[in-house]
Amino acid sequence: MSNRLRVISGLTNPGHFYFRVMATTVIFKLKDPQGKIAPYKQKETPVNLFFSYGYYDTSGDGKRKYIPLKFATGEKIKPIYWKDRPVYRAKQVKEIDYQSFNTVLDNIEGAVKKVFRTEKASNRLPTPDLLRDLLKNELNLIPIPETESLNEFIKRFNSEIENGTRLTGKGKRKYTPGTVRNYKSFKNKVDEYQKNRGRKINFADIGNEFYKDFVNYFTDLKQSPNNIGKHIKCLKSIMRVAKSEGLHSNSEIEKSYFEAMRVSTDEIYLTGDEILKLENLNLTHSKHLDKIRDVFLIGVYTAQRYSDYSRIRKENTRITGSGTKVIDLVQQKTGERVIIPVMPKLEAILKKYDYSIPRTYDQKVNKYIKDIAKLAGIKEMIPVKKIQGGMEVDKDYPKYNLIKTHTARRSGATLMYLAGIPSIDIMKLTGHKTETQFLNYVKVSKEETADNLSKRPYFSTYLKIAK
Repeated sequence: MSNRLRVISGLTNPGHFYFRVMATTVIFKLKDPQGKIAPYKQKETPVNLFFSYGYYDTSGDGKRKYIPLKFATGEKIKPIYWKDRPVYRAKQVKEIDYQSFNTVLDNIEGAVKKVFRTEKASNRLPTPDLLRDLLKNELNLIPIPETESLNEFIKRFNSEIENGTRLTGKGKRKYTPGTVRNYKSFKNKVDEYQKNRGRKINFADIGNEFYKDFVNYFTDLKQSPNNIGKHIKCLKSIMRVAKSEGLHSNSEIEKSYFEAMRVSTDEIYLTGDEILKLENLNLTHSKHLDKIRDVFLIGVYTAQRYSDYSRIRKENTRITGSGTKVIDLVQQKTGERVIIPVMPKLEAILKKYDYSIPRTYDQKVNKYIKDIAKLAGIKEMIPVKKIQGGMEVDKDYPKYNLIKTHTARRSGATLMYLAGIPSIDIMKLTGHKTETQFLNYVKVSKEETADNLSKRPYFSTYLKIAK
């Protein structure tokens, strides 16, 4: 080891460098942090690591110059999806696979701390250049099966997220059952694609030609763009994680053409009058349908996902210090804690079941809520956009046939918004992270917006006075 690299903590070195004992810090910064404009107008920018560890260079003009390690992570992201202080990670938004993205950064942070601890234990202070080389070496030495292929890794990845040995983010939570199902579906589709194309794909094959053929294959099978987009999203996530584990160096998925496509869908919500029709429907002839209707209405009144509102039990209810009865639960998908005020209609249903929601299944609610809505007279014809033969077409469906468990959550959030409740307050119930994300979620027609605005003082009184 040369004299330039053997530096004892706290001592000056006549060779060129000085090291002062200090806390190490790791942050990730965007190379080009653009302004907050519409996401579709932004370009992805590289993410760099900065590691501060008390290194000073005096080899130039004799003045001490502090130099941190700067390391290119190989990751890119649109600035609109990035959160600086204090987390320096991707935001938790549905538009990107933030869990896998942040896992890659977590792995890099852990690796740089590890190699620095090793050098410090031997009373050595590496230069930033040497530390960069050590870090690259460490990232390539993460223990992995020696000859693991893409298909083998997909199989292992699915097994680990299902049995809980592979965790999300910083290892805080297990993957949700819904996410596990998505990755299982992805694996099945990749297997199907390879079987029908008569070829095996590996990490090096993931590029422009593969992307076009993969999309075309499932388009020909009449898969919707959103379903194909989900498969692409899973593939990008798996490629990123595999790269962080040293299995390949292919970065094609980060290029703009490798898009997880998504088209706007005409998700419906139920109006206040339609909710009243469900509430007032006489179902005394069928306890089963009555139970399904009640479970669905709980989703409306709480604006939660089915995976959350179906889990409400007596222990989730409590009284706040100011005397408000609330439901206190942790959302299964996001891990966010939400506190929901119990409105009178919700209270009536909770009492009916002694505050423990009847156990049922998503599929059953999806099946029978359509029958219930039909009985309630919710029969308006709704035009729905579909992709057929690569073309976008409109087809009319009776509204009752489009209702599903998630309609309850969307309806609850939309009705709260129409009632004039501030978006930021509703977001604390729904768990949406940004107002843009929330406003894209609620379904409010232009006519409803006009009706709502007409009740505001500006429209109802100001203009009359002006006359």
